Amino acid sequence: MRIKACILSLAVLLTACSSIDCQLNGTVYCHFEIQSEDGQSATLTMPLSVTLNRAATYGDTVYINSQDNVSQFDVPLSYAANTDKITLTLHNGTESTIQDTVSITKTNEPYFESADCAPRFNHTLENVSSTNNFIKEIIINDSKVSNNANVTNIYIRVISNN
Repeated sequence: MRIKACILSLAVLLTACSSIDCQLNGTVYCHFEIQSEDGQSATLTMPLSVTLNRAATYGDTVYINSQDNVSQFDVPLSYAANTDKITLTLHNGTESTIQDTVSITKTNEPYFESADCAPRFNHTLENVSSTNNFIKEIIINDSKVSNNANVTNIYIRVISNN
């Protein structure tokens, strides 16, 4: 009888433990890559700032502030809005700047891995556009935005003198 009770207790303890391992790279970012006008990888010659333009109640957020030698960057997308606006600012000297606004239309797809893991939203890019002060063209390369850091989602082709 004691052996049965020990076996039953051991079985209950083994089934009570969770074997779910949450991914370490659970954060979802949209990955941007800078390209020259002809589609070759490029690096910006002026410092870049990236501002996330959120709803008026939250205000804008400077996400990257005057980063030098930018060839690529990652930006989190919102999961509450279907369109995100991001302002890219090139700093040309102490007071002179050039700005473009990127508009991203997307879907917001909840992703459930386990109740033990943090919530996550993946996105599907539907459309992307920009003003054209230093951006010549903006292209969706891979519309699926997830936690895969090896995928470039958007190419930004810049005018040659930037």
